[in-house]
Amino acid sequence: MKGRLTSAADDYADILEHRQEQIKAEEAKLRGLQANVEKLELDIGRAEEEIRQLKEANGQQAVKLDEAAQMLHDKENLEEAVRRQHDLIEKQTEELRNIKKQLEERDGQLDRANTSIEELSLKSAGATDLRILFDEPWLVQVSYARLKGDIPMDREWGAVAALGMGKHLVLYGGMSKVPGAASDSVGREVAVLTIDSGVWERPSGARTAASCASHSAVVVGRTKLLVFGGQRGDGAAAGAAADVAVLNADTMKWMSPQIKGTERPLPRSGHASCCIRERVFVFGGATADGVLLNDVWVWDQDSSQWAHVSTFGTVPSPRTGAAATCTDDGRRLYVFGGSDGGRCLNDVHYLDLEKLTWSPVAVHMGTPPEPREGASAHVTSKYLLISGGCNTMGRCLGDTRALDLYSPRWECLDEGAWANSLMWLKPHGAYTAFFGNRQFTLKPSMHEKLWELQVLEWSLPEDIERLRANRRKDSGFSEKLELSDDAVCGVSSLELSWRPPTKNADRIERYKLMIATGTGVVKDVYQGRESRFRVTGLKSATEYILCVKALYDDGSFLWSESKAYRTLA
Repeated sequence: MKGRLTSAADDYADILEHRQEQIKAEEAKLRGLQANVEKLELDIGRAEEEIRQLKEANGQQAVKLDEAAQMLHDKENLEEAVRRQHDLIEKQTEELRNIKKQLEERDGQLDRANTSIEELSLKSAGATDLRILFDEPWLVQVSYARLKGDIPMDREWGAVAALGMGKHLVLYGGMSKVPGAASDSVGREVAVLTIDSGVWERPSGARTAASCASHSAVVVGRTKLLVFGGQRGDGAAAGAAADVAVLNADTMKWMSPQIKGTERPLPRSGHASCCIRERVFVFGGATADGVLLNDVWVWDQDSSQWAHVSTFGTVPSPRTGAAATCTDDGRRLYVFGGSDGGRCLNDVHYLDLEKLTWSPVAVHMGTPPEPREGASAHVTSKYLLISGGCNTMGRCLGDTRALDLYSPRWECLDEGAWANSLMWLKPHGAYTAFFGNRQFTLKPSMHEKLWELQVLEWSLPEDIERLRANRRKDSGFSEKLELSDDAVCGVSSLELSWRPPTKNADRIERYKLMIATGTGVVKDVYQGRESRFRVTGLKSATEYILCVKALYDDGSFLWSESKAYRTLA
């Protein structure tokens, strides 16, 4: 019994031990489950956090989707606005094109109007005046024209001449202010101005192979321009020349005569020349080494020969830039001014071409021209005309002076309205040409173009008298306007009347009374329809010269003869 109890106790003990082991295993299992639960709880927490974050992200994405939807809607609206704006821009562009076209048309109209205004201004600036020069009446007319066509560039030390009986101006050579190719182009080109139409042409076929400046150019016959000497080429290759070239103005082709004989003048530039019956006289100038000359050479166009002229008398000093001209009868050659290398001159010499003797012209009356070089000279009747040039300081002059070769005495024919202009930058002689009783002067503009022409025309006292005589030929009517001889002379006044012409007196619009002193100062004292006037404010015991002008309704006019009256002492 005890043994069974012991065995049963052992069995219970084993069972209890087994149960305890099971309990321990269950506890271990429970602890594992608890650990798993804790892990799951952590995973659930993380999952919940991720879910929360996903919800937040989903919320943000929803907001972004809403914004994207709004942006898409805005984009559609913007595209529609862009389409409307594009249509509006196209419409405005078309309107702008039309406006631009209208503006271009108006600019063209404005340019044409400005051109017309300039032309009218130039024409209105012209004047016709009766001037008392050398105690005689001169009729002086000044007119201006704006030039068109292929206008040449401004230049210095070129040469211009009047061809075709004064119908054309031919300009050749010179140096431009712009260095390089522009200067070379100017020195090689020929420009032709038709005076009546005011149109420039630059024929390409007349361009020369080398540029030329400080040369001389004179008219031989009616249609040929003879060019001698000058500086040929540009830069280091430039040098004084002694060749002769002839431009035929009809064909615009150059010819180089085959020079005969052995005599040749030295190469030179800055010389003076003039033509007398197919013979071209050359005076002075400077060699390539700068040596000044005062020799005289003559070129015979018919025989193509040079001949040195041995002269006597008071030979002008060596010089460059002098002006030369000759009388119509070919008996005298006149030389004016120039530069002796240190200063400009204003002396006058003439060469008797029959005796080959030089003589100075001693002038003691009148105001002589300012010393100058680069001037132009011309002889008309008994008067020597000098125009332009530049003085020792390089200031350019625009006046025209007349010298009575019989008195001799200087008078001013034209003060030169352009002399003080900023546009007047070059020696005046490079732009002036004479023909008969007309002087042509080219004016450069601020754009370096020779765009304006002044024509100075004068009628000498004998021409005026001839015109009056022709007008008096009409029989039956008097076309003579006369100042009366019975003037009332006071100490400081003159009261005078005039007799109107019997022909076309009803067409006279007004009279113009002019008075001049012995010094040549002329001024208007009366304009009106009355034929009597009292001039006051005069000096006592002084002689005054008066003349009256009748102006007709068609723009024509009639001058009276000038008469002298003297105020009382």
